[in-house]
Amino acid sequence: MKGVKPICDWRCCYRLYSVQITILIAFLGLAQLELLPLWQEQLSPRAYAALNSGLAVLLFFARLIKQGPPQEPLP
Repeated sequence: MKGVKPICDWRCCYRLYSVQITILIAFLGLAQLELLPLWQEQLSPRAYAALNSGLAVLLFFARLIKQGPPQEPLP
């Protein structure tokens, strides 16, 4: 591996679906620390795990969607 290069227009990455979903998953992880004990009777750990798994699958499909202008082919 020669070197890691950021994607073109990396400063605009917040527009990418995969980045948005990743941020949502991170916020759900933080919510698990703070809010899940409060919601324990209403939201089972199984339901939370299913929600997290569903978001991970959504993240996988979001990575497959072409977004933005065409990128230059790699040399």
